Amino acid sequence: MRPALLFADGSAPAPQQPLADRVAEDLGLATVIDAMAAGDDFLAETARAVLLAASPGPEDVAYRQAVLGDLQREPELSRELYQLTGRALEAQRSAARTVYFDSPETVLNRSIVTLTAYVQLLRELRALADRYRPRVSSAGCHQFFAMVDDQFGEAYLEQATIRIDQLRLDGNLLVSARLGTGNQSEGLTMRQSQRPARSLFRRSGTPKATYKLPYGDEAASRALGSLRDQALAGLAGAADRSARHVLAFFDTLRTEVAFYLGCLNLREALTRRGAAVCVPAVHDSAAREFAFRGLYDPGLQLRLDQPATANDLDAGGRTLIMVTGANRGGKSTFLRSVGLAQLMAAAGGFVAAGAFTTAARSGVYTHFTTDEDDALVSGKFDEELRRMSQVADAIGPRGVLLCNESFQSTNEREGSDIARRIVDALTEAGVTVVFVTHLHELAQGCYDDRERFPATFLRAERERSFRLREAAPEATSHGADLWGQSRERMLARILADRPAS
Repeated sequence: MRPALLFADGSAPAPQQPLADRVAEDLGLATVIDAMAAGDDFLAETARAVLLAASPGPEDVAYRQAVLGDLQREPELSRELYQLTGRALEAQRSAARTVYFDSPETVLNRSIVTLTAYVQLLRELRALADRYRPRVSSAGCHQFFAMVDDQFGEAYLEQATIRIDQLRLDGNLLVSARLGTGNQSEGLTMRQSQRPARSLFRRSGTPKATYKLPYGDEAASRALGSLRDQALAGLAGAADRSARHVLAFFDTLRTEVAFYLGCLNLREALTRRGAAVCVPAVHDSAAREFAFRGLYDPGLQLRLDQPATANDLDAGGRTLIMVTGANRGGKSTFLRSVGLAQLMAAAGGFVAAGAFTTAARSGVYTHFTTDEDDALVSGKFDEELRRMSQVADAIGPRGVLLCNESFQSTNEREGSDIARRIVDALTEAGVTVVFVTHLHELAQGCYDDRERFPATFLRAERERSFRLREAAPEATSHGADLWGQSRERMLARILADRPAS
């Protein structure tokens, strides 16, 4: 009994891909997740889990995109579903708060309370399905509503209500048992009490054997309590399993709806700033397509009051994109925009671009430059090699690797040679590599071999427009420009700090 809004076959989301935390940090995913959450911790948790999970296939992406399309046209549907599932969880928490220890009787009473609440919520869910069914078109929404009708029909809910009423023992407990070894009771079985018929002339029945516990007989009271717990254990367990079963359904529905609600929140946050979003085209992994128009970093856009600079590209099936050019020219921002777009596209969400076309990838991985290891366990170059080794162990064919100034902690010749070997090995294995670098030997070497190893070369221009264009690598990154801008301020500060003679 699964909602199957994320996967057509009702599968649960896959666990996080390896090195997911590093990817999230390098891409600045937290800002995007905050926008998806809109202040709701559960939305944030779900968005992170789905975005960083192992990528589903293109069929599943298309399935999610269709569901998202329905929810975009009917935004209240996702919000109503989310609120309804939230009430189910709150009913369970509220019932649990009233129980301080788990005896069969308290478990039974707790289950009665939650099941009563769930039946009402399931009736509301059916009414919601009836209201929205004519207004959706996706296979996922239709399948979900059909499941609601099939599993929670009126006959089922009426029967459930009767069963719950029967669980309310009203202080009466009718049990049959037999004597076992050592005169111990065994084979305890709950019996349904027969209500006596109302009649003025009701005849008294067969005399019943009764026994009243003497006041203060604690041993007898404990023995009777033990018998009561034994008798209720089976019934309480069954009621508890039923409650947990329905709760699991609401919990799964809440998770699946939360992802779509997060996508709608992100879309609203970006469009409110005048930024474009699109539904990406995700092709089969063999297609190797990779092209976009108006791609920007959504994390940066969410922090700006003005439009973020966007870029266009058609990599034409090439698996290496080498990015060079001016310092502070928008290269790292471009890299994050590519990574975030890949994550959102693979998850079935909106992408921060005017148009985005890609093939289904096996995962997104990053190798960004980091700060020095404060613990001095290893040098910076050792640490770079270790992280790249971890990526090589985790990444598979059709994966995407984003490198940001990798191997610049050693000299130009060594860094370029190591990076070139890694790039060649990964691209030959079918990995798409986007490499931002100031290693001119690396970039120029790849450019010179572009006939044998086709690649796309982008360059950040000296004017710092933050827009990249296809161009051959240059031997300079125009760092002198930045030095010229900061030199006067730096000298002034040094002179100000110099002791007076």
